[in-house]
Amino acid sequence: MKIIIISNYALIREGIYSIMSRYNRVDIMLVTETIKQSISLIKSSKIDIVLIDLHEQNKDELFLIKQLKECGVKSKFIILDFNKDKDIFVKAIRCGVEGYILGKSDEKEIIYIIEQIYKGKKYFDSYFVDCMVRENTVEPKMVEQLTVREKEILCEIGKGMSNREISEKFCISENTVKKHNNHIFDKLNIRDRTQLALYVNKWGMIDSETNVS
Repeated sequence: MKIIIISNYALIREGIYSIMSRYNRVDIMLVTETIKQSISLIKSSKIDIVLIDLHEQNKDELFLIKQLKECGVKSKFIILDFNKDKDIFVKAIRCGVEGYILGKSDEKEIIYIIEQIYKGKKYFDSYFVDCMVRENTVEPKMVEQLTVREKEILCEIGKGMSNREISEKFCISENTVKKHNNHIFDKLNIRDRTQLALYVNKWGMIDSETNVS
């Protein structure tokens, strides 16, 4: 498992490196301050995991993550947050990150999460998921009012799939997907796609692929 560690704080970089270097199955390819310094390596498709210490001062890194995702890079991005910043969490989810970990997590937990994400799962700390879900009054039983197709699309949104990806999977147009999305939003009284994805993850609708802990 090939990993890049990114933080603009030397102490955090060194701390994460110290933890990761103790595990034989982890191969640290680069320890650096910014994503920009590692773009060529990430684009080479040789990096499995990019672990980023994200905070208010370097939140512009999310723009680069979004760009890399749009370019089709295969690397999985995990955010490490020491400040419980809800705004950054929401923006990170919208950029398509595969994991979001709080700095309070212990060594074994971090390694476990990284391994799960490496295997194709997603992980979002329950602190944020609970906050987002509490903003809505949606109960699991409300999903029963959705059509079969709407439930299928709901699960794909929970996996982080775009409208285009969903349209290709079900052989329908993007406009049809958007119409289904709007029906789902209305029926579940949810405002946007991010909250919808977190709702799916919170209630375990895609347990085989997403973890909330």
